[in-house]
Amino acid sequence: MDLKMKVVLLLFFLGLATTTKSTGCCDNCTCTRSLPPDCTCDDVKPFCHSDCKSCRCFESLPLKCTCLDITEFCYEPCNNSTIIAN
Repeated sequence: MDLKMKVVLLLFFLGLATTTKSTGCCDNCTCTRSLPPDCTCDDVKPFCHSDCKSCRCFESLPLKCTCLDITEFCYEPCNNSTIIAN
């Protein structure tokens, strides 16, 4: 295992790679048509935003993380907003 992978794994296990100081935002939000809606953020980034309670990162370089939270709303877009109703 090379040094970069060891550093990524160490940060992952320490929880340092899973959040950033940014506020919650999402470019690819998907919501159900239920009331209240169940919304998820489908963004894949090297970190999860600070409002994410359940972040999942995959062992890859660069690190790929996604927020698994289900909310009743979509966060403000980070760049471009795509909202899809199922």
